[in-house]
This record gives sequence, structure tokens and C-alpha cells, in this order.
Amino acid sequence: MIELIVVVVISGILAVTVSQLIQRPVEMYQAQSSRARLVDKADTALVKISRELRDALPNSIRIACSGRCLEFLRTTTGGRYRAAPVSDSLRLSFNPADADTRFEVLGLLADSGSIQTAAGVNACRNTTASCLVIYNTGLLGSNAYNMDNAATITGVNTSGPITIDFNNAGFSSTYTVFPASSPDQRFYVVDTPVTYLCDLTAGTIRRYQGYNIRTNHFSVDSHAELISQSNPAEDALLIDQVTACDFSYNPGTPTRNGLVSVTVSVNEQTESITLMQQAHLSNMP
Repeated sequence: MIELIVVVVISGILAVTVSQLIQRPVEMYQAQSSRARLVDKADTALVKISRELRDALPNSIRIACSGRCLEFLRTTTGGRYRAAPVSDSLRLSFNPADADTRFEVLGLLADSGSIQTAAGVNACRNTTASCLVIYNTGLLGSNAYNMDNAATITGVNTSGPITIDFNNAGFSSTYTVFPASSPDQRFYVVDTPVTYLCDLTAGTIRRYQGYNIRTNHFSVDSHAELISQSNPAEDALLIDQVTACDFSYNPGTPTRNGLVSVTVSVNEQTESITLMQQAHLSNMP
């Protein structure tokens, strides 16, 4: 009996010692696994945002909602328009007296099948047709959000000379054609505005598209505005478990690209991580 008691006591001591030796590595493994999941979740979201920013129309980045809303106009394709010779009917003129509604594309037009066409001048603003944008500086008189330099694409011809037909009559009281030419004869095709909205109450970042192009930023209650307007936005959950986030934008200069910085913090039980991603944007209009 005494021997049995001694064996039980020794076995108990060994069990306690071994459990203490094993417990810490197990806890460390669980914590590391939790952090890895959080890092993967946050990194996937940030990579998604930074990759899509590559398709942003130059100078169309807007930050609102105290740094919790990021908006831009997404491009699907683009190219160079023909501006010479002056006597050619397929060149693009910036003289209001010419009232051009068609121009020839120099070279090929990539992804022409993604261009949506419609007859109405407001189809571009309502995202029921693609927008033709030329020389977007984001400044007054050359701001695509105001439709200063945007037009509804009414037709695309890819057989023979590649041409684009457009309608921008009535968008501006000053211009009946595009207000300014691009130094490099560039044009862009925009299909929709895109907004990433960080909702700290819900702990989410959601992505919105397909809503009307509007002049002003959204208010703090962006979700309600986006969903309640005449052309409701399509939304999708990008990431949850968000505890903090921030969008910031440093516009480019003639010698430096624009820079978008995105910071997000996510939490799972006792673990929390914060990641930041930066995207360089070419703002050559």
C-alpha cells in the first residue's frame, strides 16, 4: 500500500511538471495561429484594395468620412485619340464650333467588349453606360465627378478604323465639347465609381460599386446614402473583425506619383494586429 501511494504521488508530480512544460508551447502555438489568421485576413483585404487602385482614373481619388471612406472612378480601358490633321473628320477637336461626337483611336483598343454604350447623355452619370474621360486633373473645369470632362459613350466601331462615338451635350454650361486636350492625347473609359467604406460600428470594410457618379463626397452615413439613392450600389463584404482603419491620400506632383495609404486593425479574442499598405498611383492624365 505504501509503495502504491508513493507511485501515485510521484506520478502526480510528473504529470503536473509535464503539463506545465507542454502548456506554454501549446498556448504559443494557438496565439501564433490566431495572429497568422488575422495577418492573412488583413493582408488579403489590403492587397485587394491596392490592386484595384491601379485601375483608378488619374486624379479621381477622394477620401471622406474622416478617413474611413475611399472613393475612385474605375477605368476599364483607354488609349490615345487622333488630333491631326485638322481637316480630318475623325480627329478629335476641342473647338466648340466643331461639336465633335466621334474620333478615331490611335492603335488598338484593348478590352473594347467591356465598354457599355447608351444614347442618353445622362447614362454615363447613372453608370448605365461607360464614360469617356479626357484630361482629368480633378480641378475645377476638369473634374470627372462634375462631368466637366466626361461624356457618355454611344457607340464603338472596331471594324476598319477604330472609332468611339460620344455624347456630352448639356453636361456643362460652358463647354459643349471636352474643355481641354491631353498633352499626350490620352483618353480613359470609366465604368463605375467604387467606394471602400470602413464601418467601425459593424467592424467591417465593405466595397460598393454601380451607383451614380456624384459631385460631392459621401457623408459619414455613407452606407445609407449608397443604398438609398435612385441607383442603389452593389455592395460586398471585404473584411470583418475590424477595430480601426484609415485611408489617406497624398496627391502626386509633376515629379512624383500619388500615394494612397491604407491602415487596418483586426481583432480576434485576445489577439490584435495592425497592417498598412501603400499604393503608388500614376496621375498622368
